[in-house]
Amino acid sequence: MSINSKKKFITIGAVALVILVAIGIGAYIGKTKVGSPAELVSKQAGAGEASTQTGAGKSATDEQNLIPVKTYTRKNCTSTPVLVADAKGFFKEQGLKLVFTGELKSTEILPSVLNGNNDFAETHPNALATYIAGGATIKAVGRAIIEPGPEIDPKFRHMRWFVKADSGIKSWKDLVDYKKGQKLNHNGLAPNCTTFVASTIFDKYGIGRDRLNFINFDTDQAALQALEQGNIDIACVHPPFYKLAEDSGLTLIGDSSDAGLGEAAGLYLYYFTDDFIEKNPDIVLKFAKAMQEAQVWANNNTDEAAKITADFIGSNGNASHWYASSTVMDEEQIKPWVNDLVVNGKLKDGQVKISDLLTHKFEVK
Repeated sequence: MSINSKKKFITIGAVALVILVAIGIGAYIGKTKVGSPAELVSKQAGAGEASTQTGAGKSATDEQNLIPVKTYTRKNCTSTPVLVADAKGFFKEQGLKLVFTGELKSTEILPSVLNGNNDFAETHPNALATYIAGGATIKAVGRAIIEPGPEIDPKFRHMRWFVKADSGIKSWKDLVDYKKGQKLNHNGLAPNCTTFVASTIFDKYGIGRDRLNFINFDTDQAALQALEQGNIDIACVHPPFYKLAEDSGLTLIGDSSDAGLGEAAGLYLYYFTDDFIEKNPDIVLKFAKAMQEAQVWANNNTDEAAKITADFIGSNGNASHWYASSTVMDEEQIKPWVNDLVVNGKLKDGQVKISDLLTHKFEVK
């Protein structure tokens, strides 16, 4: 294999190493207390103060009889469906209890599921494909976030792109001649939504994906700060931080719908290990039912869903994502994410089949 070929598959090798470390060590330390979101909020507020998230969803179900379903503590925009399912009692209706085990770095999430410290997580199809290509024995069981249609308020679109007001850039087309011949610094770490959708848009508008230079930031807020300071040329952010970008006087040049991918532009999938699925199919189905109800509720009660999210993650975000009304996964929507990995040399053509990534057994319409 040539040096260039070896470089192309460094991502797969890195994932495989993570998997081996996860299996060998089998442990991690969460950064927050263990408990359901409602319990964590109640503890934070004080024992005598009722949390707004515990007011709904109470039933005669004995808490001791609920089956715990463990996942990492989310303090970002992806947390809405699980927070809603906990706050509004959709998990409890299925006999489940959501347990947050602590905050993790993005690189720690997959290992925590593989070693059993967490039962489920979620990710975009391109990350899922690289995990499985690297040897991770996991499967997607349903979809969560999607890109909304044109009839839905644009504030729910998966991502928006901003530039400095004094850059002279007003649209994607302006980037064709901006700093011509130079790389454009953009926040992101492949493979994820930021890198995939940005690359697709750069191709579509003739800017050229080869001009993208991705720089990783821990948060969207950090990326916005870097943009304001002139350290990056373009910042891509998610719904809870659209207002922050606007209030900072930054210029909006486009959003994820510009990629022309439809619902696929925001596609996010829940996954469990193959072992968990085999041993606990009833729990996986109950989970899928709870998430489907939570996602429908979140779309129908967007302001309250955003508040539940903002209260828990400690932000003043004024929006959340848009969610699939059914957890049914359309394989045609997943293909562009996987094909992009082939284009970028992260996967060989045919190395991973769509059927390797998911199971349709637990989908809820």
